[in-house]
Amino acid sequence: MPLSVDRRRVVLGMASLALAPALARAETLPPIAQDVALLGAPDQTLEMKIAALAGEAGLRVGFAAVDFLKGRTAFVRGGELFPMEGVTKLPIAVAYLRMVQRGEARLETTARLSADDIAPGRSPLADRLRRRPTAFTAQQLIEHMLLNGDSTATDALMKLAGGPEKIQATIRSFNIEGLRVDRYERDLLPQTLGLAADPSFVDARKLDAAVNALSEAKQREALDRFMRDPRDTASPRAIATVFFKLLSGHLIQPRFAMMVLDLMRRTKTGEDRLKGGMLSGWTFAHRGGMSRTMLGTTGVFNDAGLAQNPKTGAKIAIVLFIEGATMAPEELARFHRATARAVLQAWG
Repeated sequence: MPLSVDRRRVVLGMASLALAPALARAETLPPIAQDVALLGAPDQTLEMKIAALAGEAGLRVGFAAVDFLKGRTAFVRGGELFPMEGVTKLPIAVAYLRMVQRGEARLETTARLSADDIAPGRSPLADRLRRRPTAFTAQQLIEHMLLNGDSTATDALMKLAGGPEKIQATIRSFNIEGLRVDRYERDLLPQTLGLAADPSFVDARKLDAAVNALSEAKQREALDRFMRDPRDTASPRAIATVFFKLLSGHLIQPRFAMMVLDLMRRTKTGEDRLKGGMLSGWTFAHRGGMSRTMLGTTGVFNDAGLAQNPKTGAKIAIVLFIEGATMAPEELARFHRATARAVLQAWG
């Protein structure tokens, strides 16, 4: 059975000003803390459809869809916190670029990485670093994060920024409630599995052995603790608001926002999720993530992105977090695709 989760709810602050639905010019939007829920009345038909799909599949989901051009919104548990996993790379990258904009960091700053800097989890850079130390600029680290979901690049960028505390301090300046980054990947991954951080866990076999050595009770306790932990979490509405504020120019300069969205549009990871449900004529810039399956339960299976139709100018943020699922990852990916199609068929 799926684990019972009683995650702390998040109520996003409501601004006192109704926002213009069209985002053609960033300067037309007031420089205040926006909540995308203010863009328009919720589409209750779409909300009920997504909730029904989740109910039929026996899934606990957090969902947000926001049509920035026409001011339509839809949420299912939109204000609740969910573990971000790989989605965290989006706010980390934006936070660093905001620091660059403020003169607190530079894209040209170099980090020399070696095998000692490899983080556990997905890291295409690992093989290169095992062969020889390599220098990367901050911009290159952002590219590896957003294109490849690289955990080593993520930790290296956070270190250049001054650590997770500095990243989170910058995220607070986004004025978006329900969004936080707390840990390096090297600490986060083992801790979500009920383990203490260990440098040897960059070897996937040693990480597997450590997890398998835990009793079933310890593994279940770790799963439950992971899904209750408020650290490194976001609400679906908060992530949708990140996309809104990227487009409206309230987070980083348009040239930086274009860089972020272009990298996420070109990523080849997670193409079987929301992106796989895009209809003809639509593009999708996204960042996904999933946790390890333990005791037949996948803690989280996420994707979040911006769907755009160049022909019509439509821009729709879609965020889908699935938590505590006992379905196979292939089935969860199918649910993501069905969700994306439902949004675009309703609004596209």
